[in-house]
Amino acid sequence: MHVTAPLGADAPDWVLAEMPPGYQTRVTEIQRLSTELQHMHGFGRLLWAVGRDLEEAVRDAFTALKFDVSVVEASTKSAVAVQIDSERRLLLYASTAEGTIDKKSPEVGHVFNVLHQVASEHDRVILVTNGNRMSPPAERPESIAPAAVTLLQRMGVNCVTAPTLFRMWMLAVQDIEGARRFAVRMYEQDGGTFDLPPK
Repeated sequence: MHVTAPLGADAPDWVLAEMPPGYQTRVTEIQRLSTELQHMHGFGRLLWAVGRDLEEAVRDAFTALKFDVSVVEASTKSAVAVQIDSERRLLLYASTAEGTIDKKSPEVGHVFNVLHQVASEHDRVILVTNGNRMSPPAERPESIAPAAVTLLQRMGVNCVTAPTLFRMWMLAVQDIEGARRFAVRMYEQDGGTFDLPPK
């Protein structure tokens, strides 16, 4: 692996080789830590991102849980497909809404399109929300109005906040099988709001 040092943009590449061994070791460790931090930052998007950025974070989170993950298209929108087993899939639509979703929101229509254009009888469609994303998760109001939740529940669609998926990823760092079991429970729930048990 080629290691570059924080010697300044104008320093020749060979300068690193001239530095004492302890310097090179520290540069390598800093780069390793920087890579780890950047990787974790990607999962942090689950706490605040919407739309495509949130979709990418959802995809990365379920990949970290060791599921087969892909992206499927429905009209002009897409969803993250998570293969639970040989037949069952989660289809997660990452909302672009920044406020509370009501039953007349375009997001409900997008979920309906995923349900009818992409989903098979063995799929569970999930609406992932990050409403009021600039506030800490514990201080946010509900991201979906009760009437919208009721409508989605009738359609067999589950609703989950992106910070809940963040908690699943955090669990996976210590207990990946436990986190995977929650993904299966998300699939098995027949509509409504999905959450994890309190810490």
